[in-house]
Amino acid sequence: MHTCPECGNSDMRVRTAAGTAVHECGLCGARFGDRWAIDALDDLEQAEARGLPVVVFALVRALEALPGVLVRDAAAGGLEPPTLPFVEIGGKDEVLLLQLENLAKSLQLGAGLLRSHWVVEVEFRRHLAFVLKPRHAGGPIAVDAVRDAQHDLTVLRRHLERDRRLGWWRHAGDAPKR
Repeated sequence: MHTCPECGNSDMRVRTAAGTAVHECGLCGARFGDRWAIDALDDLEQAEARGLPVVVFALVRALEALPGVLVRDAAAGGLEPPTLPFVEIGGKDEVLLLQLENLAKSLQLGAGLLRSHWVVEVEFRRHLAFVLKPRHAGGPIAVDAVRDAQHDLTVLRRHLERDRRLGWWRHAGDAPKR
């Protein structure tokens, strides 16, 4: 690609994302190429701007798309020293409790495809916080447990995006019909 289809500029750069070339205009910033690669590049840049690891960012974005939900903190976990990933969830308003109920349902429905048992726990972290994390009984954390939990981050995001489009999620909290 020699010129930008959007603005006609000839300053086109090639960047690689998800193993695929993405053409980016040096003037207007428009991107062209495989949709998945462009999304991966967007995720990487947005994660870096927020100071979040890209491996947890897609789940953060999916959670923040829920009404009443905001993400206060998140970590992808790490192998050295072994630490588990988590997402700290806060609320914008009373709708948060309904979204947490739906999130718990989604975790239960998708549990068979997850490598770890994920829970939402209430914790005090300078304020009341709801923390989405893999259940851990205490003691040393195995490296395999970290890898399994990191693998689950993508699965959790997919389940969340799928489930929030379903009728039981969209209509949760509606008054029962008599």
